[in-house]
Amino acid sequence: MDDYISQFKEGYFSPLALMARITEEVGELAREVNHYHGEKPKKATEKDKTIEEELGDILFVLACFANSLDIDLSEAFDIAIKKIETRDKDRWTRKD
Repeated sequence: MDDYISQFKEGYFSPLALMARITEEVGELAREVNHYHGEKPKKATEKDKTIEEELGDILFVLACFANSLDIDLSEAFDIAIKKIETRDKDRWTRKD
């Protein structure tokens, strides 16, 4: 990611701009989920997009966001998993 962004003079967007972008992308994902799994079918004139494409867009912006703040996403994910495994260890019914 950093190799890609570093080839441009502008570099990473500001954290606020990246927050706006990720919010926009999550909205686009919500729209696609609603089209495929909800009650709002696409109009015949609407371009075909996929949930996969929107998830990819979110991952791209998220990686830019993390890199712009010098945050290691792998470490952030590990922290989140440990928190979830501790906080929610008895919340769900385990499979036998």
